[in-house]
Amino acid sequence: MPCEPEKVFKALPYELDYMTDELRKRAKSELFEDEDTRVHSLKLLKNMLNEEKGLNWQDDDMLLLAYLRARKFDVKRACSVVKNFYSAVRKHSELYDNFDYSKVKRTLEGCRIGFLPYRDEEGCCILVFSTKDWNPYEHPLGDVMRALTCGLLNAIRSPSTQVAGFKVIVDFSGFTLRQLPHVSPTYLWLFAEALQNCFPGRFRAVHMVNEGHLFTYIWSVLKQLLSPKLRERFHFHGKNMQKLHKYFHPSILPAEYDGELPPFNNAEWSKLLESTADYLTTIFSYGYEKKNNKKSR
Repeated sequence: MPCEPEKVFKALPYELDYMTDELRKRAKSELFEDEDTRVHSLKLLKNMLNEEKGLNWQDDDMLLLAYLRARKFDVKRACSVVKNFYSAVRKHSELYDNFDYSKVKRTLEGCRIGFLPYRDEEGCCILVFSTKDWNPYEHPLGDVMRALTCGLLNAIRSPSTQVAGFKVIVDFSGFTLRQLPHVSPTYLWLFAEALQNCFPGRFRAVHMVNEGHLFTYIWSVLKQLLSPKLRERFHFHGKNMQKLHKYFHPSILPAEYDGELPPFNNAEWSKLLESTADYLTTIFSYGYEKKNNKKSR
């Protein structure tokens, strides 16, 4: 949804541990949510998950509500997303088994990944990933995907984020032929699956900026993995930041996007994410059983 650049608005902060009155209304009108629906749907979802053989799932109402809200309380679809999430974690066990947060910390120190300090006019959190200075030999794309996953999992702890959702800005500044071979179809598939089928979040839009001719190769693969509905949520701005401002008010954007905030820096957000390392470790300790490695619940 385009914003009004001339309009002055009071931006909500990224850290928001409550739901605003406006978002409560949206939860009811957009997600069909009320107290009875929450209680009933949580019970049904837990019953469905208990029937899934070999799955040790995390009995955490806050986390399960994120799945339900992401699918507008369609319990069967929410259950599929839970199972898809754990299937993806198992498929990419090299990233998530024996989860070690220090690896995420190292990635964040060497890459431009993080959430902006303020939400947009719709209350959405804004995730930024820039390829500028990205060294795929030091920080393989798998490590980047793990860091992005951790950031998103931290963000959905907020009920406001569960309702309002996410928007993503991908900045291809400085993207070169040296980096292109490391953007493999495997990780493009993982990115597409996260957007569509295996993450408990509402992805509202993905905005590409500073994308050059090399991006054509990436998009030619990625668009084939996306549903028509999701393809419509991708926006391409090139170097035209005025076009980006039609979607994000300049007051919440960093200077490199002709915004009014200082240049992007993930230091404060990284500290916040590190404080939730135990929460992330717990999430990745659950999943589908491995042979002779059953986890008691």
